[in-house]
Amino acid sequence: MEEAQQKLLDIPNEEIFEKENHNIESSGSTHCTTKHKWWYQVAIFTLLTLIGEVITSLLVSIYFTKGGKSIWLISFVQNLGFPTLLPFLFYASLNNSNNNNNNSNSQIEVIKDNQEPHICIIFLVYVVLGVLLGGVSVFDSIGLKYLQVSTYSLINTSQLGFTVVFSFSFFLDGRKLITPSIVNSVVLVTVASVILVLHNNESGEKSGGKFLLGFFSAVGGSTTYSLVLSLTEFSYRKILKGRKFIDIIEMSIYQTLVASIVILLGLFISGDWKNLIMEMEKYQLGKVYYAVILLFIAISCQLNVVASIWLVFKVNPLLSNVLNNLGALITPIFGVIFLNDKIKGLKLVVMFLAIWGFASQIYQQYLNYMEENEEIEQNSRDICEVSHN
Repeated sequence: MEEAQQKLLDIPNEEIFEKENHNIESSGSTHCTTKHKWWYQVAIFTLLTLIGEVITSLLVSIYFTKGGKSIWLISFVQNLGFPTLLPFLFYASLNNSNNNNNNSNSQIEVIKDNQEPHICIIFLVYVVLGVLLGGVSVFDSIGLKYLQVSTYSLINTSQLGFTVVFSFSFFLDGRKLITPSIVNSVVLVTVASVILVLHNNESGEKSGGKFLLGFFSAVGGSTTYSLVLSLTEFSYRKILKGRKFIDIIEMSIYQTLVASIVILLGLFISGDWKNLIMEMEKYQLGKVYYAVILLFIAISCQLNVVASIWLVFKVNPLLSNVLNNLGALITPIFGVIFLNDKIKGLKLVVMFLAIWGFASQIYQQYLNYMEENEEIEQNSRDICEVSHN
């Protein structure tokens, strides 16, 4: 025992400091690797969000322009893709079980795992979020039925302002929400939406009451979706307290399951289901294309939901909505290419304002990222100073 103590005393101070510095450098290297992985994940789910947003909007618009009439059906289909997530839920459940077995020796983790909310509270959270998500689908379907896809997408950029309001109301990163860049972004997208209302006589646009119905439905969908994102973040911070991949899959499945049930009830109560067979028979592109369009709407919409929830979990609801706004900005371009939409005059001005607003949001996210890096570097320097003292 004495020999071991003597060996420790004989180690030069320089070696001790070298080991400490190596540990700090290793910690920094690990953090750097983790950050890079985080950015890769954000890039992947951003791409999935954009793909889901663009494809869903285009296909729903095609459904209506080629003879589709059922708002309830198209809303139901947008939430019907949740069974495709069941294999991922099974895989995530296996991984979660293995991780729990590996960490069984950690009493702290066991205590945390035991502090789960009551099943009734979890059920209530999923029901509320599912009903709201169903409302989003109905609003969006009405908007796409009565508006060009380019107009609808530009109106959807108003989600950003609503997300800021809801996020601040639920005290989610409130200190970082009211910044010059974010205020600038909110003002720009709000002005863009007002311009669209005041000048709705663009070529090819439906006029009068139909335009207003489509406009306010699109705004209603943006408002409700912003509320869903903020409530999702609030639920997982304050109630469910989950941040694992399995939590993302479970939230996506149960949300869309509840939304599907609610919309299905609306479909039967309204009597709209009686006309679906005739609608398919008379569809301009034929029965096969009718079924294919509905299938891909279900898949693309579910893709967007999963990616958006992941971004809420890993970052915040504001960034998730920012990236949805990017999808809304590029959708009009595809609308011009595939649907012969017209973007000219004030629509170009609106698109420019929306792009400016999006750029302001990206700049704010960059500032937040740099601020977090500075805090980490400062903590590393503090640790180094303490070790030398």
